[in-house]
Amino acid sequence: MTRRYVLVARPTPSGVDLRAVEALAESCGVGYALLDQEEPTIHTALDTAARDGSPVTLIPLAVPRDRYLETWIARAVANWRETRGSELDVRITDGIDTAAGFADVVRSRMSEDGAPVTASPRAFRSPAWSEIPDHTSHILVCRGPRCTVYGAGELHRTLRRDHPDALITPTGCLNPCNLGPLYITYPDGEWHTRV
Repeated sequence: MTRRYVLVARPTPSGVDLRAVEALAESCGVGYALLDQEEPTIHTALDTAARDGSPVTLIPLAVPRDRYLETWIARAVANWRETRGSELDVRITDGIDTAAGFADVVRSRMSEDGAPVTASPRAFRSPAWSEIPDHTSHILVCRGPRCTVYGAGELHRTLRRDHPDALITPTGCLNPCNLGPLYITYPDGEWHTRV
């Protein structure tokens, strides 16, 4: 049986260069998943592998090594196994910064002068970054690892569709995780749990 390999990235609350992750996965001939914030999730990747009966190896993408990413990948797999009742063979590699030759790649950059930085500082002064957008309420949607597994992606899309006048912001973990997926509305400060 052919083993399936999946790169796993950890986006920040501000996002991830998804095109770069997709391009890396495609150039390696593997799939990808995201721990939190975005999709496809680890659960999605494992569901696909389970349909094929393919064993899976997850490869954490973080430089330097990110123990949080590795810990939460393992927890997501455990949750997937529990909720799916599956015994699929799922494994995880060490971080890519431990791979043979990784230091050589870094040293190869040290032999280059690089390109001059020509960015303008105007982005830090742009008036657009000083304007609060019109909105009726502000909704903070938890997109931490557990809420993502519990369906925060669909919740986020539903809130955007159902509340077009609200300012909707995805966040990292908001706690209490076992009540997810969850969101908080402002100005009332109301918590909406297990949505």
